[in-house]
Amino acid sequence: MAATAASRGKPLGYEPTQAVLKHLKFDKRQEIHRHIPTLRRTNALLPYTFKSVSFSMNSISIDRNHWRFGERPDTRVPNNGPVVFPRFSPPTLNTGTVIYSGKGEYLHLKTEKTAEECYELFLDTFFKNGTVVQDEVLVHDLPTFMQTKKEEGFLKIRMLSKLVLGNIETPRIFYDFVRFADFKKLQSIEFRADWMNADCFVNCPTLKLSIGNLKIGNENKHINDIYNLKNQHLTYKYSHFKVDQVETMVEKWLSSNREVGTRFTLKVFSMERYEKILEMFDRCRQRFGGVWSKHPGLGQSFHANGVTIPMRDGRELVMFGGFESVYRPDTLEMEVMKEGSSVKRA
Repeated sequence: MAATAASRGKPLGYEPTQAVLKHLKFDKRQEIHRHIPTLRRTNALLPYTFKSVSFSMNSISIDRNHWRFGERPDTRVPNNGPVVFPRFSPPTLNTGTVIYSGKGEYLHLKTEKTAEECYELFLDTFFKNGTVVQDEVLVHDLPTFMQTKKEEGFLKIRMLSKLVLGNIETPRIFYDFVRFADFKKLQSIEFRADWMNADCFVNCPTLKLSIGNLKIGNENKHINDIYNLKNQHLTYKYSHFKVDQVETMVEKWLSSNREVGTRFTLKVFSMERYEKILEMFDRCRQRFGGVWSKHPGLGQSFHANGVTIPMRDGRELVMFGGFESVYRPDTLEMEVMKEGSSVKRA
């Protein structure tokens, strides 16, 4: 058998080298970048594959590696005396710092660029060429340059699993991120907000919403959005969801063409929460001709108990759930199942 180029000790060609680099972990590619100058250009042009990524206003984390971008203290002595406490230079002085921590290392680097210039250069270096994130993308906040950054030449970040929007209060931050992200293969979105007017929310298989208090005048629109979402699994944490609203949601589901396996989870945290869930069960049972039943996949669990309501086209809507603990919200769930799946009980 003829020996390959690699086995004979000969260097790989350009395309095989690309193929190898693309499948290496982030840390290994960084080592190659530092120690093999001849591969730096090729390495820089190829997309990265990360396990997890986190963005904030002044930092980025990649697979347990952390970079923070800031302005270093202004050490100039003012005319009226010595500097007692460090004062941070204005961005126009180009006195930025980059702090790296990870893999047992801690580096504090000075740079002639501003913090935002460093952040943008870092973003372009590691995310511009169609980077893939396999597990979680967490967005706490974004630097201000993202508001005006051009999309031209930036291949979108491909997210394959989960996007978490942490405590984002305004849609602006989300839409700044959306311009640079590909949602086609994303499986789950989790966020705390009362706005969801984006196709990616509607089309994502799993959507987890956690709502504190809705803005005055916004409740009706928000609840209507919840009614019309058709995610495969919608989890909704909102303690002020009313019994009447559950009835309306059940009514809409019964008249819909939702597929078998579609599921809704309501998490309730209030003083009368369990009593509220029992009332939801009973009201829906009486209004829609349901029967007391048990979820077929939960065995003897207390959470298996609930109500089954007939649907058209050989389906049934199974409602179940109940008490979690004093410290965790109770749940009301409903799932579209094949007719006859649930276990009827007296």
